[in-house]
Amino acid sequence: AFFNKNVGRDLTPIFDQYLRRTALPTLELQFDESAGTVSYRWKADEKAFAMPVKVGRKDAWQLIEPTTEWKTIALRMKMGEFDVATDLYYIDVSRK
Repeated sequence: AFFNKNVGRDLTPIFDQYLRRTALPTLELQFDESAGTVSYRWKADEKAFAMPVKVGRKDAWQLIEPTTEWKTIALRMKMGEFDVATDLYYIDVSRK
């Protein structure tokens, strides 16, 4: 409750995922180059897991807020140039 109050968002699912589950959350990415989009979601044991993550290019990260439901954004670069700031998060990434 202390963290939730001071941060202004419910961090309980994030804490529950990391402290009570053995699997890392996986950021699933699905690219559609013909449409110029990337879809993303978290695959996690906690149904309400929602953690922001930085994606895009290392010189100009974009913060996205994935949930366990699919969301889509415009892909402003080639699929191979799209990166996830995995050095900042303890996560897995799946690309399709």
